Amino acid sequence: MRYVVGATAEEDRLVKGLQAAAKSVQDGSIGQQTLVDLACIVDAPVFPLNVTIYNSRVIVARDITPAAVNAPLASFANSISGSFSSGGKPCSILVANGRTICGYACHAFLGKPESVLYRLTDGTFGIKRARYSTELPADVKWAVGGAGLMDFYDPAAEGFTGRYADVLKINTHTFLGVKNKHVFLGYVVNMSGRQVNNLVKDKLRLELAILLDGGHVAAINGKEDKRNTAQTQYYVVQALQQEG
Repeated sequence: MRYVVGATAEEDRLVKGLQAAAKSVQDGSIGQQTLVDLACIVDAPVFPLNVTIYNSRVIVARDITPAAVNAPLASFANSISGSFSSGGKPCSILVANGRTICGYACHAFLGKPESVLYRLTDGTFGIKRARYSTELPADVKWAVGGAGLMDFYDPAAEGFTGRYADVLKINTHTFLGVKNKHVFLGYVVNMSGRQVNNLVKDKLRLELAILLDGGHVAAINGKEDKRNTAQTQYYVVQALQQEG
């Protein structure tokens, strides 16, 4: 994509003003990030949208649905691999269409909560540390648990230390976030948990975000990006064509 840069001081001010309104990085250059953020604000008829922003492959959608499955990601268009699973089923909080599929955090057995990104039936997004899904608001439409990012980045508080710190090592990762009333399903390579945190906070400038599972299960199945789609998944997050 060719970037648009102002040729005069006033044009530069215009570009940066648009970026400020869109919550993009105000670098005076309109590219993928600014256009995606503006598309979210005006709710352009382009979603789900699969683009690369700051080397992060993302699917941007009006809404999502998480699910427990036993199939490769190739079976789910516009999707990423989900959060933690064990023994062929999710082991991290998962609520879909108001129904609890997994009701406990991945480290609940250690007495530790996880960060849970959720959406209420009225469309409101939220995030909360919880050990059990019963600690979430009663009118949750969907909820996905994972490791907290941004203001919730605290591995020790969520049990991602010692033998469980490998979740944060340099690897392939997926993440889930919210910005401008849209959901960002992300896939990154060769990053640590801290680097993913810096990406979503300082570059993508998401409002809420969590880190999902990574390593050999990390996958994305977008229109442009298809990575590791043959890997069997037990937890997936799929973008919807419209708000569900």
